[in-house]
Formats: sequence, C-alpha cells, structure tokens
Amino acid sequence: MKKGFVLVMIAACLLMLLSPIQAAASSNLNVTMDGEKLDVAAKAKEGRTLVPVRGVFEKLGLHVNWDHQKKTAYISNDESKVSLTLGNKVAVVNGKNVHIDVPVTAEENRLYIPLRFVAEQFHFTVDWNASTKTVQLTSTSTESDIDVEEFLQSVIGADLTSYSTDMSLWQSMKLDGEELIMDMEMKMDMVLDPIGFYQYTAMILEELDGEKMESEAYFSKEGYYVSEMGQWIKYDDELVEDILNLSQMQMDPMYQYELLLAYAENVKVIEKDDTYMMSFSISGDGFHQLILELIGGIDLGLPEEELEMIGLLFENFDITTSTTFDKSTFYPLSQTMESNLAVTFEGDTMELEQKVEATYSNFNQIKEIKIPQEVIDSAIPFNEYIGEWELEDVEFDEVS
Repeated sequence: MKKGFVLVMIAACLLMLLSPIQAAASSNLNVTMDGEKLDVAAKAKEGRTLVPVRGVFEKLGLHVNWDHQKKTAYISNDESKVSLTLGNKVAVVNGKNVHIDVPVTAEENRLYIPLRFVAEQFHFTVDWNASTKTVQLTSTSTESDIDVEEFLQSVIGADLTSYSTDMSLWQSMKLDGEELIMDMEMKMDMVLDPIGFYQYTAMILEELDGEKMESEAYFSKEGYYVSEMGQWIKYDDELVEDILNLSQMQMDPMYQYELLLAYAENVKVIEKDDTYMMSFSISGDGFHQLILELIGGIDLGLPEEELEMIGLLFENFDITTSTTFDKSTFYPLSQTMESNLAVTFEGDTMELEQKVEATYSNFNQIKEIKIPQEVIDSAIPFNEYIGEWELEDVEFDEVS
C-alpha cells in the first residue's frame, strides 16, 4: 500500500501556521478559461486575484452592469445574481449577504473585482498554477457527488512516491494593534518513503520595504539542515528521529483515513470530466484534538497537561481547503486553503489569517533527497548557532 495524500494536506495546513516562511506576490498574472488565455489586466491584492469589472465575466457568459451612483457591480446569469459595492466587504448573492476578503477596488481609474469569489458563485472551478502565475477557470460541464469513503480509499491507495510543489502564500498577523503582512514563494521536492524533502523559500515583508529574504532546507535520514543568514545549521539528530518516527505512523493508510474522518467537517467530493475535487473544513474542538494527535508522536519533553495547553492556545480556528485530483491516477494537481485563527499566550492574542494556493508536478520522478556534501561540511550544530545569538545578546547588554 503506497502512501496517500490525505494527511499531507492536513499536515501542510498546520505546518503553514507554524512556519515563518511566506510567498512573493506578483502583478504579472494570467487568466485562462478552459485552457484558453484571456486578454485581461489581472492584479494581485492580499492573496486574491482582481480583474477589471468588464472583459472577463462576459466571456464566462455572465451579464455585467455597473451602477455609477450606487458604486455597485451587478453580475448575473439565468440562475444567480451577485452584487458587489466599491470598498464594501459584504457582497449580496441571491439576496443573501456574504463576507468577502477583498472588495471591489479602484486603481488607476479602473474598477477591479475579486475573480475567484465571483467565478465560484456561478459554479466555475478556479485553480492556481504558481509556476506560471495563472488563474485557471474551468466550466463545470459534468459533475456529481461521489462516495467520500470510496474516494479516500482510492487516494490512500494511489501509487504516489514523490512529487514537487509550487506554492504561494499570503499571511496577515495582528498583535497589539500592529499588523505584519508577509508574502512567500515556496518550491519543494518531496519523497514520501523514506520521508525527505528539499525546500526553497523567498519571503517578502511589507514592513521591510519589500526586501526579499531567501532560505533553503534539506530533510532526510541524514539530518535536517536549514540555511539562516547564509549559514547552514544542523538540527539535533533526536529531532530528526522523532519526525521520522512520526511520519511513518502518519503515513499508514488507515491512520490517514481515520484521522480525516475523525476531525474534518463538511467533507465533500465532486466528480468532473477529468478530475475529482475534494473539500473539507476543520474548526473548534476538532482542531484542538488534531493538534494533540499530531504533536503527540513527537517527544517534546512536556507532561501531558502542558501538551493539552498547546492545543488550548488556539482560539477561533477555522480552516477550509479544496484539492483537485487527477481522475485516472488520483494524484493531487492543485490545492487552495484559507485559515483564520487566534492564538492566546500569557494574556496576549495574535490573530493570523492565511491564504494558500499550490500546484503539484513531477509525480514519482524524484528518487531520493540527497543533501550536498558542502552543506553537511559547512553546517554548525543548532546549539552552537543558538549560543552565538546568546553571546551577541550578552555583549550588547554589556555595551549598553
């Protein structure tokens, strides 16, 4: 039985929450409809793709009207009607108010509308290709609900041993009235047996005037190596062993299957012409229990009551994710994820919002993750790296 992809999706969501790595945004975005490129000036804002009021939606067979006095766009077909007002984060869909992340925006004397939100209201499939920075719209000509359990068994049994990922991630973190916005690009090569990966990331923080910070990481049975400020660091072998043991447990097909059904909500699978699309959400107590399940396999040196506290730190958690699979192989093709949560520690609350879009490729083409010898030779132990930082703090205090 080959390793499936169900737990990878869930664990990836959690890793995003704990990782400082984010993805670079770009204004050079493309839009395609059923594979045909559309001539449109798309823009990226807060992790969302915006398109001009006119030009795109008409090509989707929708009617578009703009009321200048009310500053409202009306988009409709024979079945549905959506209205969006300039600057308002509440849209009206068939008479009901719906919250949206990014409202209609005015830039350079043009009005821009959030593409994904509108397209999905009219039942178009929206995927993101990070490598080409393309929003891919697909008409839903044939779709039907299928049995979730049957689908999960097929995903678990898929012959997937390795793959590559291109991911874009936007994150907003609010604490004590301050907001930190980060964008990240990530490229990863992943081998599932034995677990190993190479990861490149480029992070941009708005507060640092758009300066790009790049890093790399290798993980295999040889160790866990991360580059920081141009210096390679080797993490303790005990941590590597714990992660390897945990991954072997989590890669068990039945474990994955039970984990998803135990903690996820609103699990749904839709069959289309050439793909399946699975979506689910996790929130509240389900997330707390999932956290404990995942970290329970790592020896953190903490008593059980403190592990419980780690889960309880997370408040108001809500995550939704959707993944598209190839219909013949059950390999993942693309994924989107949105999450909102609050983390409280010692009276301080941090609010975290994330939006992730990823594509997958190179299925079963990566045979091994090999850590370059120059990385191994130049790396310093993690404890030594921490010691250097502590020494700098002491010297700074003495000078002060």
